[in-house]
Amino acid sequence: MTAAEPAVERVKKRIHEGIVSGRYPSGSRLPSERQFALETGLSRMTVRAGFQAASDDGLILPSPQRGWYVRDLVLREPPSRLQSFTEMAHDLGFRPSSELLDRRERPATLDEAHRLHLAPTTPVVAIRRLRGMDGRPVTVEDLVIPVAIAPWLTTVDLTDASLYELFSTHGIEFSYSRYTVQAQNADETLATLLNLPAGGAILVATEIAFTQDTTPLLSGTNHYRGDAYQFTADLTR
Repeated sequence: MTAAEPAVERVKKRIHEGIVSGRYPSGSRLPSERQFALETGLSRMTVRAGFQAASDDGLILPSPQRGWYVRDLVLREPPSRLQSFTEMAHDLGFRPSSELLDRRERPATLDEAHRLHLAPTTPVVAIRRLRGMDGRPVTVEDLVIPVAIAPWLTTVDLTDASLYELFSTHGIEFSYSRYTVQAQNADETLATLLNLPAGGAILVATEIAFTQDTTPLLSGTNHYRGDAYQFTADLTR
């Protein structure tokens, strides 16, 4: 390790933390190399090397004669196409991540039983995960899945895992979903998990996903950062 490497890593870490905290929003221009050097007390050469290292990691992009910009970290839902979070992130060139926050087996609530076509109090697995792209939190995901459909979900490792892929390995395929999106304000817990200010804007997407034979597989709710999610639909007349 050379003497300059720790300083370069500090620059990259500062950029990463600024993006995650929202100080440098998606698509925004970073402070100039000169300003960054003044703020950190580092040389312009070191700052430039740190910017390049952050660019190599996919965090920022150079713009000739204009400086450096935060990469546009927005998850764009394709129109009329059912994809998993992992698939969408990969298609956009991002690195998806998943952190398990909670998992428990419990009886279905009356609303969950209605949505999943179950008898009341049927056993379900309730899962909460924090999903991210390139190290930035994007959504808090809440899923409810009948135990009878996927008993292996009670023990399988869900870190950085795609549920669509896990279901597929067990011979179960998602075919379509009923999907709604509504704007809300984040409560304290969601704001903390998504690195938002209290009451920050989020988009809440709810869905019921089905097999081809109309069997409900899961009931899900995603709480997306308002600046990190875009939904597109094909409307015809």
